Amino acid sequence: MVGSTQNSSAGEVVIGSGKRLTIETIADFVSTVRRKLAEAETVVVEFDPDVELDITSLQAFCSACMTAAAQGKTFVYREPLPKALLDLNVAAGSVRHEQCTSKNRSCFCRGGGPE
Repeated sequence: MVGSTQNSSAGEVVIGSGKRLTIETIADFVSTVRRKLAEAETVVVEFDPDVELDITSLQAFCSACMTAAAQGKTFVYREPLPKALLDLNVAAGSVRHEQCTSKNRSCFCRGGGPE
């Protein structure tokens, strides 16, 4: 289940990751992101430090980033990235960032920098 959401400033909404972003739970997260991108210019994800992740979360983050960019919006994270995500990025080879054309400095897969 997705953690809480809150409006932190005009045009920005924060989404909590909750405890799990895996194939069993990612649909709720994706639905929340879509809904919040329709409402705000910037969607920020705050990760639970012990969040459980799998490869579907990386796919969801990339999709949300590209969707936001296509709409002239931003989808970013608030540091720190959890160790589970950093480890997953390395294991999946995402740190190479070879296929992405987005120049988002707040890349979930590269850990390029905070929002």
